[in-house]
Amino acid sequence: MAEKKRPDKKRVRLARAIQERRENTGVGRRQFIAAGAAMLGGATLLGATLHSDAASAREKHGPPVRPPTAGSDDEAFQKACIRCGLCGVVCQNGCIRMFGADEPTWGGLTPYLDVRRRSCTLCMRCTNICPTGALSATKDNLEAIVEKVNMGIAVVDPDRCLSYIGRICGYCHDACPLPGKAIKLVPAGKPVVLEDGCVGCGRCVEFCPQVPTAIDVRPAAAEVRHDV
Repeated sequence: MAEKKRPDKKRVRLARAIQERRENTGVGRRQFIAAGAAMLGGATLLGATLHSDAASAREKHGPPVRPPTAGSDDEAFQKACIRCGLCGVVCQNGCIRMFGADEPTWGGLTPYLDVRRRSCTLCMRCTNICPTGALSATKDNLEAIVEKVNMGIAVVDPDRCLSYIGRICGYCHDACPLPGKAIKLVPAGKPVVLEDGCVGCGRCVEFCPQVPTAIDVRPAAAEVRHDV
């Protein structure tokens, strides 16, 4: 009778090590997947919270800055806009954002500008691709832009503006695409907005070094409501 072969100790140890590694790897993968799912859920919740906070801020501060040629009648703009998103797709500077689908006041999925984050460069692409006329087609020409575009008016806060409190700045003037027409510097370098020439593009707001900004855009729709 053949003698029963004893298992090789080295092979046994190797087999056990491989088995343990597989088990540990399986646990690691499961933990990784679980952690990933938790992170995704947390990100979704955080996104919902941030959107809620942003919506509350807009409710508090009034109408949004709309893309060029949206006009001052925000209700009419919301009715004409079909939420296609093309204006945001062609935007040269990537400054056009869309409200969330659940935005209650200013129209879900309608476009707006957060000019502190990124301002309008007046490329006019959005106005030329809009399929409904919610944005009126305008040539990339400064004279035509000054005549047809009214996103709002820049407003300087002298209590925060560096040039008004004794230091020379001038960032708003230098960033403006219409210097001398939309904004000028008076003696001591203090910026003064020229309402007839300012189109509300927000370049001055984006480049203002103060936090919070010493200059902001009062949206065109806000001007109408203020007058009423």
